[in-house]
Amino acid sequence: PPPSSRPPQSPVPPPLTAPSDDPQQLFPLFRAANASHSGALTEGELGSALVNGDYTSFHPRTVRLMIRMFDRDGSGTINFDEFVSLWRYLAAWRELFDRFDEDRSGRVSQPEFEKALVAFGYRLSGKFISIIFGVFESKGKQMSNTPKDPRLTGMSFDLFVQACISLKRMTDVFKRYDDDRDGYITLSFEEALTEILLLQE
Repeated sequence: PPPSSRPPQSPVPPPLTAPSDDPQQLFPLFRAANASHSGALTEGELGSALVNGDYTSFHPRTVRLMIRMFDRDGSGTINFDEFVSLWRYLAAWRELFDRFDEDRSGRVSQPEFEKALVAFGYRLSGKFISIIFGVFESKGKQMSNTPKDPRLTGMSFDLFVQACISLKRMTDVFKRYDDDRDGYITLSFEEALTEILLLQE
């Protein structure tokens, strides 16, 4: 198959060095978000602490994704240590987002998103990039009371992160079945349905 149909060897940006800031600087933000005073953030509380550069809220699915990734004790909430790790992870993504937001609009356009995917090792068709970009851009518009607002054109920071992580998860699923690394796989109907369902979590 043509090289463009094969998944990349390293489909995510390399992990960035965590900033050396004092974690205690984040405690006032954590405490302000923790309205229940429980010492751990619920999904709603974490969502109140996470905003995009244009002050729009993170998409609920992005918030759930962050909890799933950083809830190390399985409590379904985010304690302060987990919050610090999550914050640093998002800071690393923010550096990447800012690098590809070439016009400094606070949102990534489709051409900018395509450049990011190429930098991450993906070689995808323009048609597929249009599909995945449209899916995630529309999520932001659906959250707005004014979905036709031209300022909502493009992908916000949190949806950029969600899109890249989702693409990474899909790539990992594909690679599990692509034993000979030729860019093609064979799945039974139930195997395909199972993987699709698991990706919805």
